[in-house]
Amino acid sequence: MKLAIRNGRIVNHDAEISGDILIEDSRIIKIGKINGPVDEEIDAAGKYVLPGLIDLHTHLRTPGREDEEDLSSGSAAAAKGGFTTIFCMPNTDPALDNEGLIRWVIEQSQQQGLIDIFPVGAISKGRTGRELTEFGSLKKAGCRALSDDGDSVGITSLLRRALEYAKMFDLLLVSHCEDAALSGPGVMREGVISSQYGMAGICPLSESLIVFRDIELARYLNARIHLAHISTRQSIDIIARAKQEGVRVTCETAPHYFSLTEGDVERNNFHGNWKVNPPLGDARDIEAVRQGLKTGVIDCIATDHAPHSQEEKNLPFEEAPCGFIGLEWAFSLGYTHLVKKNILTLPQLVEKMSFNPARIMGLTGRGHIVEGSRADLVVVDLETSWRIAAETIVSKSANTPFLGEVVQGKALYTIHQGKVVYRQT
Repeated sequence: MKLAIRNGRIVNHDAEISGDILIEDSRIIKIGKINGPVDEEIDAAGKYVLPGLIDLHTHLRTPGREDEEDLSSGSAAAAKGGFTTIFCMPNTDPALDNEGLIRWVIEQSQQQGLIDIFPVGAISKGRTGRELTEFGSLKKAGCRALSDDGDSVGITSLLRRALEYAKMFDLLLVSHCEDAALSGPGVMREGVISSQYGMAGICPLSESLIVFRDIELARYLNARIHLAHISTRQSIDIIARAKQEGVRVTCETAPHYFSLTEGDVERNNFHGNWKVNPPLGDARDIEAVRQGLKTGVIDCIATDHAPHSQEEKNLPFEEAPCGFIGLEWAFSLGYTHLVKKNILTLPQLVEKMSFNPARIMGLTGRGHIVEGSRADLVVVDLETSWRIAAETIVSKSANTPFLGEVVQGKALYTIHQGKVVYRQT
């Protein structure tokens, strides 16, 4: 089957050109003027064609909480948002800590036929932080990365062993940067607002101390480490210095950390939809995250898509679970809050949401539109403004602080391996 995308503006991380794209089966076979018959064509005049987006950090709740999300609804949400590849974290019930479960998730996701889902295996058995999983078996089953996300590996000697084994098996360790003893019962950022309302606070050192520890272990072992959901200016300063010194560290942030603050929690009456971990910071943290993205200290934008039932999110703030969904509007938030505000260019946003994630995970043929590469693409309309509304969400859950926000930029077509898996209707 031949698919032509005509008249679009093709945007890579390093260049923009105008032209057509010819796809045959699952590959891009020509970029340039296309003549001759095709089976299907998309007129992208006035639109932009980007590499399919790649999300390194999602929670699909399978197995265990399919009432909140499953592989089918998660795939549909990702495709709607322009994502063609996502990685799902192992804090499920049971945890993704063995070869059988990893193979099962991959097989089930392939049956959906929409996007690629790569499970991230657990570092420790049951995510208890006590005994390492079988790294070789998890790699054989299809894992490219391991994490105990939701918890940090608290025993430093165990993390050292994990980094050593990960290096042997060419696996990337993804660190949840939180000192649980410091976070304690905290529910929001420690500061004036938490004090005024008698809320238990989480100090920024809870994140940055683990950032420092994990970087120093990676430095000592000459191992790779990827730091998840970076949110504080202290962490960004530490990462910047480490990168300058040659440490093999990469990191990600999420859209809420460059667009929301702890003040928004107060203004929205401490509703559970505004509770997240790490907690929302202050204006200085937002500026640090934006500058970290601009300078390249922060490599990626990941959603940390975390579905929860509305019944849980309607609990008192102290009792509500942490996390937001975000697959369907992550690109729009990036375009609205970063590109439109001249913090990033569009190619730089592509770098953060497609090229760098592919590079970090070793996904050859993805994240860059060139002849011969996989035909994983998204056609976006950058002029369209739209309102994030509960009634249009395809995820099973609707827990997001962005309900009602008007954003700009929208996926019109998502193409996975040459097949249109989402089209705006």
